Amino acid sequence: MNRIRSLTPFNLLLGFIMTLLAVPAAAAQSEEDKLREYVRENSLRLVDQLAEIRTLYSEDREAFYQAMDDALGEFVAFRRVAARIMGKYARQASPEERDEFVRAFRHSLYDAYGGAAVNIDSSDFDMEVDSVDINPRHEDRATVNLSIITDSGERYGVAYSMYNPDGGNWQVENVIVEGINMGLAFRDRFEQQMQAKEGNVSKVIDEWSADVGNIEGLEDAVEQEESSG
Repeated sequence: MNRIRSLTPFNLLLGFIMTLLAVPAAAAQSEEDKLREYVRENSLRLVDQLAEIRTLYSEDREAFYQAMDDALGEFVAFRRVAARIMGKYARQASPEERDEFVRAFRHSLYDAYGGAAVNIDSSDFDMEVDSVDINPRHEDRATVNLSIITDSGERYGVAYSMYNPDGGNWQVENVIVEGINMGLAFRDRFEQQMQAKEGNVSKVIDEWSADVGNIEGLEDAVEQEESSG
């Protein structure tokens, strides 16, 4: 079985936004414990939110986007992620274009994951936290490593890269699934689109918007990252 295809969209969804569901709250409140509980609480809140908005995905897409924003807006550093995906091209984009790409990227993820998310039963999988590590040299950086175990016994490794802005809460800024760096995969996709559109960043952003919900695009990004590695 092709492991990458088996990761999409089911395990990419789980790895990106539904972690630590089965992890008990830690008794001691070290910084690692606090981060563990913070991620757990946000994940549980998201699961509750998804249960409430199942019908919105097909009936009212804008309302679905808003509900997902409410669940993830402060937990995922979308603006930081989008800037990394644009890479060097972010400098040549106008502030309005950068804002538009943040919106387009965020909605593309919501659409790609949404169809799968509203049909997932949390009893179909289990999760184990392997480690929560705060970087001793950069205390605003941390990695959360976990394993996702499907009901068929398949096991997948997922790592969150997390960032803690000054005066804010921890936010997810990248995800690595089975060794595949999703941030780099999407950045490669943006680079390819820039080449195809002869360096016209506005066209790339418009086309990314037009690709909302294109799950094949996500699969291609993952496969390209695997082959380049």
